[in-house]
Amino acid sequence: MFIDSVSMPSFWNKSTQGFRRMALDNALTLPKQLRDPLPAYTREAARDVKCRTLLIDGQKSPRMFHNNVEKLEKWIEFAERTTINGASHGMNVANPAAFNRALQAFAAS
Repeated sequence: MFIDSVSMPSFWNKSTQGFRRMALDNALTLPKQLRDPLPAYTREAARDVKCRTLLIDGQKSPRMFHNNVEKLEKWIEFAERTTINGASHGMNVANPAAFNRALQAFAAS
């Protein structure tokens, strides 16, 4: 249910065994994260980021992730944004070729 909520409905059923194993291996970290959430990221904290920053979201990501990237793009002075077509939150898994091209282009510029 968690994977489908942060990715897209039926993502779990379409996932590879390797992805499922990774997700299940990390599942025990979720309760700890819920008990000890990070404080909200602020505009003031983002202003302290003074290096080039690549923000990546997936075209099919849930709205909350797009909202985060949109805010950070405005708040971080040297932010660049790219959206991975056809991908949700796990864009490096859903479209690894496009994800890797985006990273390589950013690193090369």
